Amino acid sequence: MSDVITGLRQVIQDLVAPDLKALQAKQDATARQMEIQHDALMKNMEAFRAEMRSEFAALRANNQLEVMRQVSPISERLSIVEERRSSR
Repeated sequence: MSDVITGLRQVIQDLVAPDLKALQAKQDATARQMEIQHDALMKNMEAFRAEMRSEFAALRANNQLEVMRQVSPISERLSIVEERRSSR
């Protein structure tokens, strides 16, 4: 009986164990590759976010300047109209 168990153990070690080790090595390599790709993706996303924040800040500044450029003449006209009304 112990010969059967020893023989079975030997078959498992000779046939199954190398395949399991190879599968484990492949799984470890795949996990490392996924981690590397995830890190690269996150770095790209952070760079993209920073670029978008910068672009939005520039657009906001341009919009504020445009609003001021258009509001100033209106404010001046309103002041003139109010002066004319108060002088009547």
